[in-house]
Amino acid sequence: MYEVEIKVRIQDLEELREQIRYNGGSYKISLLHEDVYYNMPKELRDFKKTDEALRLRKSEEFDKNNNDFFLKSKSYLTYKGKKIDSITKTREEIEVKVDNIDNMKAILKVLGFQEVIIVQKERELFELIYQDEKIEILLDYIPLLNQYFMELEMVVSLPQNIDEAQGILFKLLKIFNIEKDESIRKSYLELIIENQKIRQKKSEKLEKE
Repeated sequence: MYEVEIKVRIQDLEELREQIRYNGGSYKISLLHEDVYYNMPKELRDFKKTDEALRLRKSEEFDKNNNDFFLKSKSYLTYKGKKIDSITKTREEIEVKVDNIDNMKAILKVLGFQEVIIVQKERELFELIYQDEKIEILLDYIPLLNQYFMELEMVVSLPQNIDEAQGILFKLLKIFNIEKDESIRKSYLELIIENQKIRQKKSEKLEKE
C-alpha cells in the first residue's frame, strides 16, 4: 500500500474546521498519539540516510462531542519506505496491529533497535468525499513544535495511481486557499530534529556571548 500525503502548516484552526464542514467534510474522532521512532541496530543501515522510518504508536481515540464515549486504546508498528517524489510525503507503508506494546518495545530493544525520539500528537480526524474519493483530513497539534498542521491523506494500492491521487489532494488543498508550494515534505520527526538543532545552536551561541 502507498500512503499519499500532503502536509501544510495552518494558522487559524477554527476557520479551517469551518471550511472542511462547508465542503462536506465530517468530524469522525479525536486522537492522542504517542509515537516512538526507532533506527536500525548499529552497523546496519541508517534510516536517517535511507529516508525510512520505523514507528511504534500508541493511539487513544475519543469523541470530543460525546463525554460518554469509551476511550479506545490501540497500538501499531509501522514501517515507512523512502519518499518517492519531490513534492509530497508519498511513500510505501506497512502496518501491523500490536496487542502488547510493552512486549513489542522489549523485542525491539533486545534486537538492538535504537530509540530515536518520542513524538506526541493531538489530532482531529475528518473525512470528506471529493471527486468520488474518500479523503482523510487530519488537523494536528505538535507540542514539541508548538504548531498546527493539516494533513490530507489517500491510500492507493498501485504505484500507477499515485499521480492521480496527488492531483486530487492538491486540488482539494486549493479549495482551502492553500497553495501547492506551501506543502511540507518533511515528516514531523524531521521537523522536530531540525528544530532541536536550531535551538541547540542558539543556546551554544548565547553561552559563548
